[in-house]
Amino acid sequence: MTTLNIRKWGALLLVSVCAALSAQGALAQKMSEILVFGQEATPPTLDPHFSTSVATRNVAMHIFEQLITRDENNKVIPELAQSWQISPDQLTYTFKIRTGLKFHNGKELTSADVKASFERYQRVGLAKVTLAPVVAMSAPDPATFVIKVDKPQPVFLEELSAFVVPIAIIPAEQASKEGGKLDLIGTGPMQFVEWVPDSHIRLKRFEGYQPDTRYKGTDGFGGQKKMWFDTVDFKIVKEAGARVAGLESGQLQIIGDLPAESAKRLANDKSIVIHDLKNFWLHGAWVNHARPPTNDLRVRRAIQIALDMEEIMEIATDGAYTLQPGFQYPGNPYYVTNGEALYNVKDPKKAAALLKEAGYNGEELVIITNSSYQSMYKAAQVVAEQLKAIGLKVRLDVFDWGTAMKNRRDPNAWNLWFTGQGTGPSIGPFTAMKDVVSPQKNQFVADPVLDKLFAELVSGTTFEARKATFGKFQERVYDQVLFLKFGDLIRKQAARSNVKGFKPYRIPRMWNVWLEG
Repeated sequence: MTTLNIRKWGALLLVSVCAALSAQGALAQKMSEILVFGQEATPPTLDPHFSTSVATRNVAMHIFEQLITRDENNKVIPELAQSWQISPDQLTYTFKIRTGLKFHNGKELTSADVKASFERYQRVGLAKVTLAPVVAMSAPDPATFVIKVDKPQPVFLEELSAFVVPIAIIPAEQASKEGGKLDLIGTGPMQFVEWVPDSHIRLKRFEGYQPDTRYKGTDGFGGQKKMWFDTVDFKIVKEAGARVAGLESGQLQIIGDLPAESAKRLANDKSIVIHDLKNFWLHGAWVNHARPPTNDLRVRRAIQIALDMEEIMEIATDGAYTLQPGFQYPGNPYYVTNGEALYNVKDPKKAAALLKEAGYNGEELVIITNSSYQSMYKAAQVVAEQLKAIGLKVRLDVFDWGTAMKNRRDPNAWNLWFTGQGTGPSIGPFTAMKDVVSPQKNQFVADPVLDKLFAELVSGTTFEARKATFGKFQERVYDQVLFLKFGDLIRKQAARSNVKGFKPYRIPRMWNVWLEG
């Protein structure tokens, strides 16, 4: 046989093998009746405009979609948008909308729905500061949406594509709904079926969904989304041992949080696949500036310098953590260490002296934590004991996650509120810091310096300028003690080994996932 013929036969063999593998892969992706995902907390609401809770996003991001979103590497990509253009003066953004897409109620998506969604977000969205630069919006035709801003916004697209409080697109007739009262109708690959309190939230495959063929597969919260399950249940399993038992028995196919000790035990179990998610969130607590005694900076500073972050994180996470002062992670372009002199000081004697200087006279310090996220619960217990040791009178209030979230909005209910502040993949410095600026201001008292720095941050014309401002911003947060950062939590997710296509991410994605066999 000649060399040419050998090459031809080799090429034909390669094509045949590839075709066989492709057919085998296609056969493997078959429809299944149900997938059950175990998560530890009940969402406070499924209204995506009105919650910063990861428990909300776990579910809602399957129901709703955004105009633009982020890919796997944090790049802005189109989702419901077909394309966009920015005017030469950088004041006008013109989006073309994909045509032929439908909401779960059968209504066709148009630019009027996009405009109405943005208008509702301006009114009730918890991160409505995102749209503060907007001076006008219009829908000149069904496939065109136009936004005008008051001055150039170099990071405007990054802001619009963020998904901590996503600008989810809803039917225009829903725009008048108040926060938390939204009918759960979106354009996503799954539609809402039922919510049984303390049991599960059930979604079903939206048969009218049109996967985005511009992409080949899962890509951040964009991509080509295909559902291989008729139903997905988000099962609320608050107790960690019960989640692990459910995974081992096969009652749960995926769980969102595998305790570190359980991961060690299951490391050699071939029926389970364990996924590491480093830098899942900043473990810490918000500090209320409106309620005594933390309305006094000296008391806040005493709390800040008293804490032993290593002890807190070791006990809270069973060793699954790292310590560093940044509100972004080492390796992130915006990683800075400003304020590190006030991180992990662990000087209880100096803290006690500051309390005395402040005239502290036994006022009750109220800590709110929750029983849903065990790392937050355990961290609160350790912090309470450390603060009692410097002379503070501490009360620890423990609620389920939904109640804790509700009470967070009451300035008279707490002094320290325990949380995990997400700054993982696809969440940059702008989103990470919105919670301390107006109108969100989790500390309840506006800080004009912070508000000015945030405006400077998002309007900086160069990366170097924005990073320098972010450094000042982080230093101000430390200096005024708005947020107590304990450390960086490493989370583990786990799935049954017959679950294929699952890619670990900050928010689990059930599209392009199927069961083998």
